Amino acid sequence: MKQDRFTALKERTSGYIRQYDPAFVTEYMGRRCPLEAERVIAQADRLMEQTFTFEDRWDMEPCATPYTLKEMVWDHSPNQDPEWIFMLNRHEYLHKLLLAYRLTGKQAYIGKLEWYMEHWMASNPILPKATLATRSIDTGIRCMSWQFLLVHLIGEGLMGQRQAERILDSMRSQFAYMRNGYIGKYTLSNWGLLQTAAICHGFLWFGEYLPEDGLSEWAWKELEDQLALQVLSDGSHWEQSMMYHMEVLLACMKLLAYWNGDVPEERTWLLAKTVEMSRYVMYAAGPDHCQIAQCDSDVTDVRDVLTKAAVLTGDGRFRSAGFESMDLDSAWLLGRDGICRYERQKPVCPESKNLHAEDTGNVYVRSSWSEDSHFTYLKCGPLGSSHGHADMTHISLYYKGRPFLVDSGRYSYMEEEPLRPALKSAQAHNVCVIDGESHGIPRGAWGYDSYGECLKTYYREQGPVQYCEMAYHGTLSSGRNYLVIRRVLMADPGIWLIVNDIGCGGGHALREYYHLDPRVEALQEAHGMEGGWTLRSGDTGLNLLGRTGFIKEPCVVSETYNQLSPSACLVKETRFTDRHTDWTCLAGEDVAMGGVPVYQYGSPEPVSGSEVVSRTFTLSSGESWIFLIWNRETFKGGKMYLCNGIPIYGKAAVIHCRNGNRTLYRLRN
Repeated sequence: MKQDRFTALKERTSGYIRQYDPAFVTEYMGRRCPLEAERVIAQADRLMEQTFTFEDRWDMEPCATPYTLKEMVWDHSPNQDPEWIFMLNRHEYLHKLLLAYRLTGKQAYIGKLEWYMEHWMASNPILPKATLATRSIDTGIRCMSWQFLLVHLIGEGLMGQRQAERILDSMRSQFAYMRNGYIGKYTLSNWGLLQTAAICHGFLWFGEYLPEDGLSEWAWKELEDQLALQVLSDGSHWEQSMMYHMEVLLACMKLLAYWNGDVPEERTWLLAKTVEMSRYVMYAAGPDHCQIAQCDSDVTDVRDVLTKAAVLTGDGRFRSAGFESMDLDSAWLLGRDGICRYERQKPVCPESKNLHAEDTGNVYVRSSWSEDSHFTYLKCGPLGSSHGHADMTHISLYYKGRPFLVDSGRYSYMEEEPLRPALKSAQAHNVCVIDGESHGIPRGAWGYDSYGECLKTYYREQGPVQYCEMAYHGTLSSGRNYLVIRRVLMADPGIWLIVNDIGCGGGHALREYYHLDPRVEALQEAHGMEGGWTLRSGDTGLNLLGRTGFIKEPCVVSETYNQLSPSACLVKETRFTDRHTDWTCLAGEDVAMGGVPVYQYGSPEPVSGSEVVSRTFTLSSGESWIFLIWNRETFKGGKMYLCNGIPIYGKAAVIHCRNGNRTLYRLRN
């Protein structure tokens, strides 16, 4: 009976390997992905010496510093960060040994791969209570990693029955351990989904060796419920972190890869969620193809995920946003058919440039889909999970394809690391802070003592202009309530007007922060722009001007977990009583910025700047833009206003003048 069972498994995996075609895939990797292939071999060589680095694109907690474990201990951290232990026990790096074997033909890589799996099983008995080496999330990730290895090792005849069945017996115990320890809150957590996805995938391949007590049916139903609850209608993941959005999405993709493009009808919900989440990723990536460091996220190139999405969903939009030719990691997952399908697939331009993700309060705006486009990310939504930061009304900004205003990142998850709560606080984001008090006050690595209440974000676009209005309510430690409203006007030529409207009874100090990308140099009053700054990234310059001046302060930015870069933050300081309205504008260094009077109908005097913010941006002698934002309701006098003789009614408007022709865009009534 045992022999029959293994024979069936071997036939199934051998059939898959014939279709996968390792020789074709290996030749493709060496020819089309030579740098990635060299890196894989180098990593595999380190693994032969039990030297570990965690620096793959989607490692959740990377560590590029190499550490050698002369004695293989699975529950010790050489850098005192427990996340290092968790990364070690996920075994996502083991496939590099298999790939190095294919690329070099050296059998020793396979021997070391099997040694790692055997050593882990001998060192880590599966007990009812989790250890540092057997947390349930890491167990799910490890089991998924083992499954892909087993399919290849058994299918290629590189692993015999006895060893394969020892591993399958351990996996059976790990599945039971995950099910027995499963708790209700996992339905809303990426932690739970990474377990159920591994169980579902395991039953697709190794059902004969796994528990026959309804575990498969439970896992599939729970996975469907998890995706329905966690993935919102705009395709975003509720946890408000792109890193964990990606973990969920990649788990779905690994399941879809089993069907090779022919998803059974009863699993179409999995395909639909994969399309929704992939679409969100496509819009959330900047012109450099990288996700921004939103909440607990790193700055990471997303093209490999969109490459996989193009093949697995057949959607040409993702082909247009993926790599020109398939990357090594996607080729490893998808095999010959995936590579060939990707090469044949025609790219399709997305239906729009911008996305208002209403459920999470995230807005992504771009001038085009080219790599030198302007890009804006705006955030004012719910906290999400413990990975969320106090970043309401935050703005990240690219100009001509380069990041200028950025999120400070996450750096560490260690409780005793002072930068952990500091980087979660409002002061680490591009926002306003009253009396030095973050609207969300972090408590340790994962908690908050308070958090503001966001209001519904308003977003509108008309042709080349966009407008966003974000607001939240907060409470100071004194008990005094306040309201922050940030209004942002944008235009495709690369022009921004940011207006902050803040109400809080009594006298207060206010600081407005703009954190710069580490590669940006800030020069004060360049080009004779009094009170302004020129922000320079290489040969590209962006001017920043405020109603009052900024000072430059040092700061740090963490683009990757465990890494810090020195940078600068421009800070505007002011004091106000009861209510404060202020503006900041940005445009290319060849754009002249100024002001223009606005008149209420029937009044000979221009309205005050606190009532209407009006800024001009002159691109050339024949082209200019006027941005207008109202901060007060008109309840006395005429309801119509005049600017340069143009009648206007509304709360946000843009006048575009070009070669004598004027176009009015009204974005808020």
